[in-house]
Amino acid sequence: MPPLAAPRAVAPARPAVSAATIATELATPCQNSELTPEAANLALVRAAVLCLINRERAEHGEQPLVIDPRLEAAAEEHSQELVALDYFAHIAPNGTTPVDRARASGYIPNSSVGYVIGENLAWGTLNLSTPQSIVAAWIASPGHLANILESQYEDTGIGVVAAVPASLSGGQPGATYAQEFGVIIS
Repeated sequence: MPPLAAPRAVAPARPAVSAATIATELATPCQNSELTPEAANLALVRAAVLCLINRERAEHGEQPLVIDPRLEAAAEEHSQELVALDYFAHIAPNGTTPVDRARASGYIPNSSVGYVIGENLAWGTLNLSTPQSIVAAWIASPGHLANILESQYEDTGIGVVAAVPASLSGGQPGATYAQEFGVIIS
């Protein structure tokens, strides 16, 4: 989903990303990017997704994102809901949006702050469920790539479930991913 913003304030100018930060991101190998998600390895899968996303950001001169536990909770809840309720969309059947999820998690603390929120979703079966496959699909999609490279974003949360909505899986094992992106503008 493209960034959703509350036009409350203009984001302050952020310092340029240092060459050292970019070099570090590019030099750090992304471990476990070929793991097939299973209940026992989801923390490793989330870490691999973050590494691959930050590497893509570094290749485009953007600062790395940091995990925010509130966005992580929102992403986990949404990925679990997608599987449990057998749907695949940014807006839940009850009308809940990515902004609603960020607000409910406490990431958006009150109505007096500005924010920019985005969300990427994906699912894959078999070898298309690995972090490498999911992130490659996002990078190949202009809308998903725009979220990955949005320069305002500072925070992220990644949710992964080792299952796919039944109506999409064809009975194959796989995984469903949700990545929330955000920045709070004071």
